[in-house]
Amino acid sequence: MAPSYSVELSQVERGARDWRTLHSLLMEGPLSTDPAAFRENLEADRARYDSVRASVRVFEDLLIRDAALAQARLEQRRTWQFWARFGTVGLTILGAIGLVSVGLSLQNLAQRETRRRLETVTVRRDMRSILKGTADGLIGVDQDGHCTFLNEAGSTLLGYSPSELRGQAVHSRIHHTRADGGEHSERDCPVHIALGSGKTVRVPDDVLWRKDGTSFPVQLIISPMKDARNVRGVVLTFTDMTEIREAEAALRDAVRARDEVLAVVSHDLRNPVGTIAAAAELLGDVPLPPERQEEHLETIGRAADRINRLIQDLLDVAQIEAGRLSVRTKPVDIVEVFEEVFSQMGWEANEEEVDLTVRVAADLPSVKADRDRIVQVMSNLIDNGLKFTPAGGRVTMAASRAPGGVSVTVSDTGPGIEPEMEEHLFDRFWKGHADGTRGAGLGLAIVDGILQAHGTRIHVETEIGRGSAFSFTLPTGD
Repeated sequence: MAPSYSVELSQVERGARDWRTLHSLLMEGPLSTDPAAFRENLEADRARYDSVRASVRVFEDLLIRDAALAQARLEQRRTWQFWARFGTVGLTILGAIGLVSVGLSLQNLAQRETRRRLETVTVRRDMRSILKGTADGLIGVDQDGHCTFLNEAGSTLLGYSPSELRGQAVHSRIHHTRADGGEHSERDCPVHIALGSGKTVRVPDDVLWRKDGTSFPVQLIISPMKDARNVRGVVLTFTDMTEIREAEAALRDAVRARDEVLAVVSHDLRNPVGTIAAAAELLGDVPLPPERQEEHLETIGRAADRINRLIQDLLDVAQIEAGRLSVRTKPVDIVEVFEEVFSQMGWEANEEEVDLTVRVAADLPSVKADRDRIVQVMSNLIDNGLKFTPAGGRVTMAASRAPGGVSVTVSDTGPGIEPEMEEHLFDRFWKGHADGTRGAGLGLAIVDGILQAHGTRIHVETEIGRGSAFSFTLPTGD
């Protein structure tokens, strides 16, 4: 047994020596190769070895655990990195999708905004065209009665530019005075009535005042502008009624002229018709000598001529008014015209106890005229002179040379024509202060129309208390 022990002990010793050499750093004290000392220290060394080995195992366990934890953390970090990368990619994709969606939304919004702006521009352009194209004036008025806008027609009618009237009180600028000159109070102003009531106000007959101080007739419509609750202002629409009022006045004049025609015709026809009826009855009921019968027949003839002349005058006036009066000119001897007129009007002058005289210059050239119409002109002028010349007075026909033609004058010794009456001399149915005289007041109107058709005009010279002279010039004939 001893050899076996010795071998084992020597092996243990060699192993211990190797171990000690390898683990000398872990040993306390100096290394010893003495077997006895080695055996003495063997238990202590083994205990220390076991302690170190246990510590190594603990350390290894800690290393393994730390390595496992590190591996776990690494795996977790990798997992987190994966999901972070995945999330980043996802977020990037979602962000891109979101950006695309936002871009599309913004594009749609921009397109809608563009369409809205285009529609707004179109509406504004249409409104501007409507405001510009309408013939009626339009004024926007705020709650305080101040102008907010004025369209082009309103600017033209009022004489104000939009900038001049904008911000100004509408009533005090254009609606301050009535047509009769009386003050138009602001309380009664239809603009303020519409602002207060919130209802549309219509005024068929009113006046507005221009910038230059003149007025013109208008028809007003004031319409309120409302929001959900309150009246924000009104729109004043005004129509220029000048032409309509003139047309109404012309219609009234036409009706009055019609009534005058009926009155004049009935009056002027009644006298000659009565004369004819009386003369005819006398001839039928009373036996008269031939010379008396002839006188009554002449009376009937003259009365018939007066009726025929009145009818012809009415027809001539109608042609003159319609611009259809025609003349057929040819060379005419003015002396022959005077002779014919004298033969027609001489008896009337005798009845009026007025001297009808003729003065004609020698060697007068022929004139270019419509003979019948010039006879009518001369007859009407003489008839007019006889009406206003008192008994014992004189009416004169005269003809003399004039530059480029022959001057014809009919003068009388009547009372003359007052200045305020001269402008009405050639008006239809105008008879001045001689309302009781015969005639329809058409003679001078016909004279003026016939001479205008000949390309000439009539001139009047008058002196109160001494008479009047009517003259015109006819061109010489070929």
